[in-house]
Amino acid sequence: MSAAIRWVVTGAGDVCERKSGPPLYKVPGHNLLAVSRRQVKAGEAFAEKHNCRYIGNLEDMLTMPEANAVYVATPHAVHLEQTLAAAKAGKHVLVEKPMAANTAECDQMISACREAGVVLAVAYYRRCYPSILRAKELLAQGRIGDMTHVDMNDQFPPSHRLDLMHFFGGDIASIRSETRELPPHSHAKKGERLLGSFRNTGTFSMNIGWHESGPPEQVRLTGTEGELWIEDLKGGHLFCNGVKETFAPLPWTHWGLIENFGHHLQGTAPIACSGEEGRKSTVVLDFASTLKADGDAVEIDYANPPDPDRMKAEDFRLLG
Repeated sequence: MSAAIRWVVTGAGDVCERKSGPPLYKVPGHNLLAVSRRQVKAGEAFAEKHNCRYIGNLEDMLTMPEANAVYVATPHAVHLEQTLAAAKAGKHVLVEKPMAANTAECDQMISACREAGVVLAVAYYRRCYPSILRAKELLAQGRIGDMTHVDMNDQFPPSHRLDLMHFFGGDIASIRSETRELPPHSHAKKGERLLGSFRNTGTFSMNIGWHESGPPEQVRLTGTEGELWIEDLKGGHLFCNGVKETFAPLPWTHWGLIENFGHHLQGTAPIACSGEEGRKSTVVLDFASTLKADGDAVEIDYANPPDPDRMKAEDFRLLG
């Protein structure tokens, strides 16, 4: 397998401009060949700024023999269609979060990429933050004993928070919704909290809504022998039983994610978030969309997610 990762991007919009575009050619071993965007002038401006080609649609980019990876940066409603097209063309896929419109679509994407022999990864990039990786390492070392509870504030999307719940706690057993006064610095004074339990260790809690109102993203892990708290996931402080570590932010948000994708294709690292792993958050989001406020807990069955027709019109996943 070639060491060079040669990318094309579908949906090169504002998020790609701010978070993910530059790492696609600035991380060593990666090159950005072409982008597509519905707004032609904006797409051409993006291509000029990042020294690549603007091509009007994904179909034409997929005919480029030199391209071997596709970053699907479009809204999740079209992730299925575009991932299937990329897999059919024999291109590896990095797809934005949420992975798809529902779990059934995730399953189609996973199957298509598996059959085509290409990698499918999901852009839950916080798994590659230095502070998160260090927290996972400290947890594995038993620095806070057995984990008993995870809590995260609402300064980043629910889908990302659920992904980190899986990253730290493993598969989720059940969830329920409870209306109550929300913690300080939440998006509202009162609202719904998502409360859940892991299959193998402890419980978790998080606000269902979210709003980036200024405070840094925070994660608190409580264990039988102490506590681990990350004050700012992007680049800030980690406290483990009173011991402080400080982390500088990555050059761009997706830097670690793109590094990992390349290392995986080169056979030197496991993928940070595979399609199978990214699917898990969509399963929980699908079950969350069937919850009744202050109702009974719902068991999470990863093998048998809700039928899309059962999901509420207000659709929790759109907050992801």
